[in-house]
Amino acid sequence: MALVSVITPALDEGPTLLELYDRIKLAVEETGRDFEFIVVDDGSSDDTFAVATSLSRNHPNVIVIRHALNHGKSISLMQGFDAANGDVAIIMDADLQDRPEMIPRLLNKIDEGYDLVNGKRVRRQDKFSRKFVSRIYNWFISKAFNCHLEDVNCGLKAMRREVYKSLELHGDLHRLIPVLAEMKAFQTTELAVEHEQRRVGKSKYNLLRHRGILDVFALFAINATQTRPFHFFCELAFGFWFLAIVSFVIWVTVALGFMGSFDKNLQIFGTALGGFGTWAAFVGTILPLFGFFLEVESRRLQDIDWRHGLVKETVRSGVE
Repeated sequence: MALVSVITPALDEGPTLLELYDRIKLAVEETGRDFEFIVVDDGSSDDTFAVATSLSRNHPNVIVIRHALNHGKSISLMQGFDAANGDVAIIMDADLQDRPEMIPRLLNKIDEGYDLVNGKRVRRQDKFSRKFVSRIYNWFISKAFNCHLEDVNCGLKAMRREVYKSLELHGDLHRLIPVLAEMKAFQTTELAVEHEQRRVGKSKYNLLRHRGILDVFALFAINATQTRPFHFFCELAFGFWFLAIVSFVIWVTVALGFMGSFDKNLQIFGTALGGFGTWAAFVGTILPLFGFFLEVESRRLQDIDWRHGLVKETVRSGVE
């Protein structure tokens, strides 16, 4: 019988875990499948770990992974992916805004042949500011990566084993899981899912998603350099060198045209223009190589052994 892995990153979500498990159990049993419930306690300061451990003692299909400190959702999901054994993985937040009752519908879409099914929140129960920022973010992602999905950042998703085992999430790349799947030629689709009000606690995600935007640019650069890295970075450097040459030409022209002039404004302008040209030349020479080196090194070092080194303890079937 097919196994479903439900993976839930949890940060201070102790009050909702018991209800979450019970509702997941009912939803999955409706499909006739077995399931495992993987809770990744990402450095909670409340009773999340105690509640999750109690669940594991009473239910052999519950696995608890605990971080000593908070490392973010991407790393938490990777811990869950590493531990999962399911033919299909469901990822969802622990705050009950994602409704477990949507799981059968997601699995039905997987059965139709899709590799990843992304939730699309209808009647989203969040503040206007959060919905507005999310709408802008989704529009930006669709344009940057030609992604046909409308709610890429929805926390509720289903994916086949070959998808989740192939993912490498760093930074805030959990926001771009459907994009990463499409880059690997997996078949994706979107399904309308119901969304609920948060009943306890508060959102763990900042309205300003500058790190997520930085990850978007990093992923865009990586995708553009996968087959022709030398060409990409040379073309990038040419752009900076073009700015440098234009700046130097204007600087020299101004300097020759007003030779002997002691106008302080011209002196300030010439100094600023020369400084900008020097900066552009420096960036065109050094920064692309430096950024490329850092990106390659970070992906080489943040492997499965590095992630496992962040785990404080793991609980399986009630055994700590």
